[in-house]
Order: sequence, then structure tokens, then C-alpha cells
Amino acid sequence: MGAAGTDRRGRIVSFGEVLLRLGASSPGLLFQQPQLEACIGGAEANVAVALAGFGHEVSLLTTLPDNPIGEWARRALLATGISLEAKTMSSSRMGVYYLQPGAMTRPSSVTYDRAHSAFASIAPEAYDWPGLLAGAEWLFVGGITAALGERALAALRNAITAAQAAGVRIAFDTNYRPTLWRGREGEAAAILFELSCEVDLLFAGRRAVALMVGADYSDGEPDEGFHAAAQTMFARAPQLMHMAATRRKVQSSDRQTLTGLLADREGISTSHTIELGNIVDRVGTGDAFAAGVVHGLITGMERAATIHFATTCAEWAHSVPGDFLRASVEDIAALAAGSGDVRR
Repeated sequence: MGAAGTDRRGRIVSFGEVLLRLGASSPGLLFQQPQLEACIGGAEANVAVALAGFGHEVSLLTTLPDNPIGEWARRALLATGISLEAKTMSSSRMGVYYLQPGAMTRPSSVTYDRAHSAFASIAPEAYDWPGLLAGAEWLFVGGITAALGERALAALRNAITAAQAAGVRIAFDTNYRPTLWRGREGEAAAILFELSCEVDLLFAGRRAVALMVGADYSDGEPDEGFHAAAQTMFARAPQLMHMAATRRKVQSSDRQTLTGLLADREGISTSHTIELGNIVDRVGTGDAFAAGVVHGLITGMERAATIHFATTCAEWAHSVPGDFLRASVEDIAALAAGSGDVRR
């Protein structure tokens, strides 16, 4: 995996909405069969679970409904090894997304049902950020929270302000989801850019940066476009130290390629391109990649080793159903070594 550097592990705090995922059995259509498969997910929860699996101390901050579904989610999350700081709301609901898995050239599709969820409805001042961030080294947040409405956006801004005041480094995944910004499309670019300029680590590809700054990075080689986009963000965001993204080429729903890219103020590293065949589940793979980058930076890996590790995390996540990356550092290392034989 390359040089590991100095391990500087500290507590990681992840803040975001926990979701109930209801999915059709692959490769069926939604409601083609009379049952759906249920599991827990959500971008920030996915990152938290992955980092806990890598041996980090991780706290997930969220709000859950005070009902049996919220309690089931609580138990499922605690079983992964994370610490859970969850506010509860009575007479509320959990956000839901419905997954229709793809097959052959038919793509997967996601339908969100998140309006008026407990997380989106709670008052921003309900979170005691100085206390919740005490002793933390990193805060992980995402643009999906910003898309959920004014209350969630205010809580996100409060979290970032408190992290800056406490000297906690911030990782932000733009995670632009057009359907979640419906009715607020004109605000999306400005809000995501504002938040991106306040962080230390940014997850954004060249299209996301183009959306935020109104530029075009599509000319030339994709790696050059990403590097140019990263340089734009470094110039506009003095605190920003790293920017990461994946480049995906889709041949079909179960056959794709993936390449990881990581830039800092000194240059760019690109992973080898991974051939993904017979994909089991694509949802959550970007979160696995993000967790891999955070792990690499926390443990002092060199830039090239970090992006190789993170992209291998995404590769592993494609092979397992559900949103969560359930793997150890040793699992990822074994996959990167390239042997598909039985481990005994």
C-alpha cells in the first residue's frame, strides 16, 4: 500500500442523516415482487461505519425518530462499532430512499422520500457543537445535508463554524443530488461553493467544481481537467489542502471501471484503473472511497498510497450488498494485493 507515515489517529465525528433503504431484489423492478429488502444507510453514516472498521474512534451525530424504526436504526448502527450521538424527535419519521437495481444496460435508480424527516426538521440549536466536537480531530459532513432544507443547512453551518473554532479539520463531500435540490436549484451552486471554501478536504470532481464556479473543465484529458478544477479551488479556498474524486466509465450496470484522483497543493496522484465486473451493489461505494481518503490522511500515508487505498475501498464496496463498507484495513490490503484465492 506504500508508506504509511506517522499514525496520528484521533476521534472522527460524522454528521448527517441516517436513512432507511428499501430496495427491490436484484435485478427486479421496484414493486415487481411483493417485498422490498431493508437496510440502513446514508452517506455520512456509511463513512462513519467504514472508518470504524479501519480501527478509528468514530462518532456519528444525527437525529432519529422516536419510534421502533428509529430504535432499529440505532441498534444497527451501534452494532458496527461506532459511537452514536442521536437526538430523537417524537411524531417524526425517518428519511427513506427506494433503490431499483440496474441490470445489463438498464441503470439503477433512486427515489428519495426525505421531506419532513426527523433530521431535516430538528432545530439547529439542538446540537451542542462545542461539546460534541470536544477531542475530535476530524469532522466529516456533506452537501446532502445542505440540500435538505434551511434547518439542516443551518445546523451544518454551525457544525463547520464550531469545528473551525476548535481546530478540528473538516472533510466535505459535495455529493450533489439534483432531485434533493428541486425547487432550490439556483441556490445549490452558491451554497456548495460557500461550504467547500471552509474545509480542509474536499470531495468534488471536475463537474462539481464546474457547477460551483461556472467554469468548464471538460477539455483535454480527464485527469488534467480534475487537476485544473482542484487548482481553481485551491486558489479560492485558502484553507483547502486536498481534493479527491473518482472517475467512472460505465459499460453496463454491472461492468464499469473506476479510477481515483487525489490532489494537494503540490500535485496530483492517480490510482490505477480498476475493472469492476459483476457489480453486486454500487450504492455507498463513493462513501467507501471517501473513508479511504480520510484514513490515508489521518494515518500519514503518502498521497499515492492514500489514493490507491481509497480506490481499493471503493472496489471492495462494489462486491457487497448494502450501503456499508464492512472491511478492515487488512481486507483492503489483501484485495489490493490482487489474489482472489480463498484466505485461510
